[in-house]
Amino acid sequence: MTPPPRGPLRRAGRMIDALEISAGSVMLLTIFVLVLIQAAQRHLPGESLPWTGEVSRFALAWLTFTVAGVLISRGGHITLEVVNILPKPRLIRAVQVFALVIVAVTAGAFTLEAWDLVQTQGALRSPVLGLSMALVYVPVLLGLISSTVRALIGAARIALHGPVRSELAEEVAR
Repeated sequence: MTPPPRGPLRRAGRMIDALEISAGSVMLLTIFVLVLIQAAQRHLPGESLPWTGEVSRFALAWLTFTVAGVLISRGGHITLEVVNILPKPRLIRAVQVFALVIVAVTAGAFTLEAWDLVQTQGALRSPVLGLSMALVYVPVLLGLISSTVRALIGAARIALHGPVRSELAEEVAR
């Protein structure tokens, strides 16, 4: 099983985790509050606030990409754990490293595209708020950078220290 990092790296990882989870929590709360406001506006007299829909849509995208790195580093992303129950640790290690390398390559490609969007979409404005679309893509870019780095670190950790076994695999091995 892969040991957790120690020392300053562990503290830095925890701080980044806390920052990303906090940002994700703020986005989730923002979505919740704005959707409640939208629902209330439909049943109450008075003018509606059209920016609530726009901000909630942006917050959903930001939430998705902001916490993706945390899910990758904690094994919370979608995986098939069928291989993890095999009795051959080398095969499990190879499959887990391969999977994380594929995740890193994919996230890296998306990072390049997000960087291109940040660079080229500054002239475009969101319909209601007039927010620069380059600013809208910055949280997406940061989340993809985090995902790429975390997938590479996870692949290196598994390659050096062995595979991560799920609870199901531990029970089957007994």
